[in-house]
Amino acid sequence: MRKGIVAFAGMLGGLVLLFIGFLGPWYAIDATGILGADYHARLFLTKMELQAQGQNIFVSMGYADAKTNAQNMNMNVESFTTIDTAFYLTLFALFTAVLAVLFMAAFVFEKGASKTMKRAGGGCAFLTFLLTLLPALYFMNTEFVENSSGFWFSLSFFGMTVTGGPGYAWFLMIIVAGISVICAAVILLKKIPPVISSVEKDVSSVNE
Repeated sequence: MRKGIVAFAGMLGGLVLLFIGFLGPWYAIDATGILGADYHARLFLTKMELQAQGQNIFVSMGYADAKTNAQNMNMNVESFTTIDTAFYLTLFALFTAVLAVLFMAAFVFEKGASKTMKRAGGGCAFLTFLLTLLPALYFMNTEFVENSSGFWFSLSFFGMTVTGGPGYAWFLMIIVAGISVICAAVILLKKIPPVISSVEKDVSSVNE
């Protein structure tokens, strides 16, 4: 049962990290102007935050509003579709992760059919692996700033240096994907010991 406990604890930790990743910034864009002013953009799954240090400017907006300002910020409007897709995939990942934790808990605490709980918990954990890895890969293949060189980039124009790269939530998704697939393997490879009936126990005690 020790492997079952490890898988349950690991999946529970993965669920917490997944929730933090769902709320955190997935992508970060930083710009330094010719006068030393710093501009920062953080892309979340549900909103975009813009901040200008030194000018006490902070703006938070949904992507529907951001589309009207995207051209002024030199951002790729098509990248918002990727963010929208990642939102739904991550939402489904939260659902499968919760199910995985519940099924693994039922297996560990021997509630319900052990074989069914084991397979259901492992299957949901594997689905969580897929649903967290896919949006992370989508982000890696998306150009968020027009004419940038890729996911990680640094470019200069009009005296301004702009850099872009993943936020901490993106890294959390990679970690959760790793945790989920490990927990799925651990719980599915766990052997269930044969149940000894009371009759067999009485016979063995008599023979002794």
